[in-house]
Amino acid sequence: MLLMLAVVALYTVCSLNDKYAVSKAKLNGPRLTFLMAAGTAPFLALMLPFSDTTLVFSPWIFVFIILIAAVKYLEFSMSAKILKQMSVFELKAWLGLTIFMSYFTDLAADMGSVSLPKILCIAVTVAGLVFIAKSGRQKVDYKKIAIPLAIYIFAKFGYGFVIQAAGKYISSALTVFFAFVLLALVLIPAAKPLSIASDSPEGKKGVFLVIICKLPNALGLLCENAVAAESLTNYAFIQPMILIVVLLLDFLKKSTRPTGLNLAGSVITVIGILGFQMAEIFL
Repeated sequence: MLLMLAVVALYTVCSLNDKYAVSKAKLNGPRLTFLMAAGTAPFLALMLPFSDTTLVFSPWIFVFIILIAAVKYLEFSMSAKILKQMSVFELKAWLGLTIFMSYFTDLAADMGSVSLPKILCIAVTVAGLVFIAKSGRQKVDYKKIAIPLAIYIFAKFGYGFVIQAAGKYISSALTVFFAFVLLALVLIPAAKPLSIASDSPEGKKGVFLVIICKLPNALGLLCENAVAAESLTNYAFIQPMILIVVLLLDFLKKSTRPTGLNLAGSVITVIGILGFQMAEIFL
């Protein structure tokens, strides 16, 4: 649980930074993804001496590295499209769908047993997330982002699934590091790194703020990978927990304080998450 909370804190900062990168710095998908990969890889390299670097040579390691690079590309390129229409808060709500996907994947992999209280708590959580998603329908054009949103959700689920599967051959730290190096190199032609700052309304300041935020992203990735290796379900709960933190931050702003369906959905989501974690401890 403490590891999950650490990931939530680190990724909340990154989520708000992603919104800044899209809405103010005006970074498109390739550029946002390039800065994520190129900015995170050096921080990960510094952490490798203190991380698990297990490596069992097999052709599968190349498959896992390419898959992680692919899902991260899809995640960031799709989020660049989605965040133009949707807030971070609502996007985290939609990611609640991965909880069901992850829970039943854990069951299929014999990493847990069927628990009616847990399934009930997941259902409560998803119900709350549906309320939150509905609260934004008046301002979100879902026709424009339906496909990117579906791809984004499957990419988030796929990341945890691949990290867990790769653990037999290569550590998560090495997998992500090599995947980000590969991704950064592949995206150079599309991202045009030397012109990112001049093309952005935020200039060099915007690029700096996006890159410096990759330090908490690197720390969050290592912690997230550890969570995913133990349980895909707990991995899936990270995003709704970030949603709760964003909710608390919104309460501090008069212009964004949640009301109506948004507030009701948030309360229901909190109840579902706390209930699941209680069931995890006591059942």
